[in-house]
Amino acid sequence: MSKQISKWNAEHADFIRLLGILKSQVGLFHEQAEVNYELMLDIVYYLTHHPDRFHHPREDIAFGKLAERDPSSRNRVRELMGEHQVIASAGKRLVEQLNAILGDAMLERESVEVDAATYIVYYRQHMVREEAELFPRLEDVLGDEDWKAVDAAITAEADPLFGSKVGQRYQQLRQRILLAAERTDTNA
Repeated sequence: MSKQISKWNAEHADFIRLLGILKSQVGLFHEQAEVNYELMLDIVYYLTHHPDRFHHPREDIAFGKLAERDPSSRNRVRELMGEHQVIASAGKRLVEQLNAILGDAMLERESVEVDAATYIVYYRQHMVREEAELFPRLEDVLGDEDWKAVDAAITAEADPLFGSKVGQRYQQLRQRILLAAERTDTNA
């Protein structure tokens, strides 16, 4: 497996963890329990400000190279690249809703719940399709020079949540992730 595909798979695992925490917060809506909107906002803010700016554009470049070399993949590539735009747009809307709630705006809880649940399901399904349909094709079709071009096309920025230095905004979220990992390890 190429280094880039391995990295994307690891990043997908991180995104799935975040979506799991987000889903647990959405689940609190059904229980009429206290929802941590700040935590929800931090998750969606991260997903719209890091993966949408660095992870997805790199995938788009690799997918574009795949479509050039393998015309049979063009329709699927176009669909998955379009999904990146849908994810970004849905994430932006959710950030706006959560910011409004934290600013004491009155929004229907159901509206936020539906948008968040849709975002979670869509994002997860998107990653499954990428991993099952396009990542193996990328492995077969792209060469070392292609991967170098993909890597060089987007200037890397340190990951403010999963990188070695956690950004101030993400301290609480990082603690939540670590606690969830400890519980998983304890229950294993």
